[in-house]
Amino acid sequence: MVDLSKHLENAADAVKRRNHPLAVKIYSQVLAIQPDYGDARDGLRKALFAKAAQKPTSKLVAILGGGVHLLTGHLLRLCGQHNGAANAFERYLALDPLHEGSNLALATSLRKAGHRRSALAVFAAYAQQQPRCLLAARSAGALLYEQGKLHEALAFYEMALKVDPRDQEALKARKDLAAEGALKSTGIETAQSSRELIKDKSLAQKLEQQSRIQLSPEELDRQIAATEEELQQKSGDPALLRRMGKLLEQKKDLRGALECLESAAQKLPDDQDLLDQVGDLRLRVQESFVQKAIARGDSAAAERAERALNDARAAEYRRRIDKNPADLGLRFSLGSALCELRDFDAAIAELQQAVKDPRKKAEAMFLLGRAFRGKGLPDLALGQYEKALAAAGQATLAKDALYEMGGLCEEQGKRDAALLHYGRILEQDIGYRDVAQRVDRLKAS
Repeated sequence: MVDLSKHLENAADAVKRRNHPLAVKIYSQVLAIQPDYGDARDGLRKALFAKAAQKPTSKLVAILGGGVHLLTGHLLRLCGQHNGAANAFERYLALDPLHEGSNLALATSLRKAGHRRSALAVFAAYAQQQPRCLLAARSAGALLYEQGKLHEALAFYEMALKVDPRDQEALKARKDLAAEGALKSTGIETAQSSRELIKDKSLAQKLEQQSRIQLSPEELDRQIAATEEELQQKSGDPALLRRMGKLLEQKKDLRGALECLESAAQKLPDDQDLLDQVGDLRLRVQESFVQKAIARGDSAAAERAERALNDARAAEYRRRIDKNPADLGLRFSLGSALCELRDFDAAIAELQQAVKDPRKKAEAMFLLGRAFRGKGLPDLALGQYEKALAAAGQATLAKDALYEMGGLCEEQGKRDAALLHYGRILEQDIGYRDVAQRVDRLKAS
């Protein structure tokens, strides 16, 4: 077999120098020689994602320039010519790297052509790039399971369950993986069926409990005590710290859970999923400070805690964007936090990227309106609110946009325009905020 490792080194070096077109060219040449080279396929995906982040793709240009490749790929797939279909999908994705359907079709064609390492690389890379894609995460988990990589498979199934906690396929796989992982640790590696061969009822019960989403208070206390005993024997073991963190999180001991997961992250600094869990917990702990201050009626403390929470959100989303620069959902979250911090210029820069995500388009436009209003640019703000209104349809966001537009028109002395916007809200919801009082006040004036 030809040694292509030097070519991969050259491609990786091109990525570091941000010469993404060169990296894409090298990876593509390697794959033309060896289609099931997983590392090359993974490198190609990531180079294309980085290229898209550096210069976002125009959907129109992609369709005009690559629509024939997309059509060819689907036709070849229907004819069972999966190698040709995969090549056609790759040519289209060179123009539109983040297109979900084409990434999934590419991976499926590679798998049916027998290129399972390449298929895994595509599913895994896309799932990491777009964590809301259930099918990519679940498919990556299935392929890793086939390879016997149980821990890696479990991580992708957990990612799938973050998207849909009730997904039956992922739930069943997680349960089976938990059982098989435990069986291997006890030395029973020739089992044909984990449930069939577990003779020790206490072990079976333990596996059942560990794979369950929620435990009873008694089961939770027992597992915490058992994990504490294991940690005394294996101090600093990241897997045990991780398990303890999840148990304490279920027990609502967020600070204790955070301490455990932070300790685990110190041992596993490259585990992005673990780092994300730590970040999520930090935000939840800070949110609890806000709620406690509100509950005791301390508005000054609540305001300080809210500010600290938004600072923490901005820092966490920036960290994640550094790892996933093309994740538009993260850019929306960062833009939202920056809006709350009144850092309007930075917020606008993020939200102008986020509007390219169809799932966040209306909300991002709404926040852009708020940011422009905060900067004292009412005409630009009105324009964004109008776009948000058009994109939102009949959702609650549409009423929010009309309310903001009415407020802006009031500030500008445009009484009739304000009444028009508020009137549209009254047609749908007479009890919305203070809109009825505003209409009465404007009519009286």
